[in-house]
Amino acid sequence: MAKPKFLFQGIRQHNDHENAIRTLLDIEDLDKMIFGVAFIRESGVQQIQDFIKKHHRQTIIYAGIRNGITSAQGLLALLNLKVKVFSVDTGSTSTIFHPKAYISFNDKEGRVIIGSANLTFSGLNENIEASTFLVVDRQNQKDEQFLIDLASSFTSLQNGFPDHVVEVRKKTDIIRLLKQGRLEDERISQPRRSTAQVQGDNRDQLPRIKLFRRIREKIVRPPKRRVIPPTHDGWILVWVSKGLTERDLNIPTGTNTNPTGSMLLKKGKLEGIDQRSHFRRTIFSTLDWESDDRASLRHLERAKAEFEIVIKGASFGKYTMKLTHNSRTDTRAYEQLNAMTQIHWGIVKNIMARRDLLGREFRLYQQINDAKKYLVEID
Repeated sequence: MAKPKFLFQGIRQHNDHENAIRTLLDIEDLDKMIFGVAFIRESGVQQIQDFIKKHHRQTIIYAGIRNGITSAQGLLALLNLKVKVFSVDTGSTSTIFHPKAYISFNDKEGRVIIGSANLTFSGLNENIEASTFLVVDRQNQKDEQFLIDLASSFTSLQNGFPDHVVEVRKKTDIIRLLKQGRLEDERISQPRRSTAQVQGDNRDQLPRIKLFRRIREKIVRPPKRRVIPPTHDGWILVWVSKGLTERDLNIPTGTNTNPTGSMLLKKGKLEGIDQRSHFRRTIFSTLDWESDDRASLRHLERAKAEFEIVIKGASFGKYTMKLTHNSRTDTRAYEQLNAMTQIHWGIVKNIMARRDLLGREFRLYQQINDAKKYLVEID
């Protein structure tokens, strides 16, 4: 008889889906492993790749595409593990392949997870996700019928929908899907925002929810421009901060504190960059920089750029903000590898100086079709 267990990731401790899927895959004499999921990202595959690689000959994965999330990098990571991958494309963005089912079985038992968790880093570790974990007894007639019905529902997809369920056999198949706009490129990141607009000074002050979350290392790659030309306006993610501090947000820490009104742009979560020059020479290289008019400050280069501010999914509008770069290379700060570029909050200072933003990430995007426009997302 089936043995069910309820998983409530984030709400209950030790209920993350990464560990649950590892348990599902850690089965002796595995006959078959089937995943049917809506969204797949490289970071999700990375979390369980050791188990998938171990059972790659028995593994079939059905991945939803044309959904704005499943990425070329995610499918390529699966191909590199030598598993069989099928793309499931409904031919519409309004009706997508949306199941989240993970199945493994041998001749004695089956293990099944059905719920809300996708094969992404957030789905396996960070989001609030709910699923049922079942261990079914293949000697029990009802359990066996359930397992056969579940597994065959996926394995029969290709026969039922041959034009929409297609095996991805090689890298060129992935490149073709990417060029057709049916897969996402993880090097190009769209800001996670809704159509919501903050009206006037009204904004929510809700702090970030505190959950049971396992800390896992995400894939960190240097930001690159898209190899394949974009077919529509989009944004490229160029920088991600570490958790924002009172200093970053210009929140006074005491009665004698004088906020600077700016934030130094440091290495953040990027690897292998020189924070002294990266922002001036790479991220903001397209701006019109001018030296300060004052003789004593000629080493300070100034520029302006348009930034849209998006906080917790809502847009606060577009603002022209100032940047300053210290070009001197003979100072102690430069020798100590300190940051040399800063962004001035100016008229958005009151939007930023809020305690409910502490510890959140500052994500900086650059518009692909107009490299002088930027977007700041804090979440």
